[in-house]
Amino acid sequence: MRWKWLNNRFVYTFGGIALVALVWNVYVAFHDDGLIEGQVVNASGAPVEGATVKLTERTLLVAQPRGTATTDASGRFVFTGQELHHFFLEASKEGDGTAAPVEFRLYFKGENVVLRKPLQLSDGDTS
Repeated sequence: MRWKWLNNRFVYTFGGIALVALVWNVYVAFHDDGLIEGQVVNASGAPVEGATVKLTERTLLVAQPRGTATTDASGRFVFTGQELHHFFLEASKEGDGTAAPVEFRLYFKGENVVLRKPLQLSDGDTS
């Protein structure tokens, strides 16, 4: 009988909200390393080694460059320690072409991002 006060809608509502907030904060704590990783491929889908990937932060008024990375033999690139919320990625390689900027909006700053689709270079020259 002492615990009867626990069985009411207010305890369920606010307890549920507290549980969701706790789970969300645990998720954020394990996924806020600021990693941005992906792959660059050419028009036929083959990995591109030596492509330059440009990271640009989008703020309220301007776009500011935040870094570049070069792809490895498997076309992979990684940015670490990024505390961004809204950014663009674009890739290019002389002779292989360019990939149009791709926009990303994250749920929280520093959220880890693994691109589901690779950045695909279009045929042509980057000049």
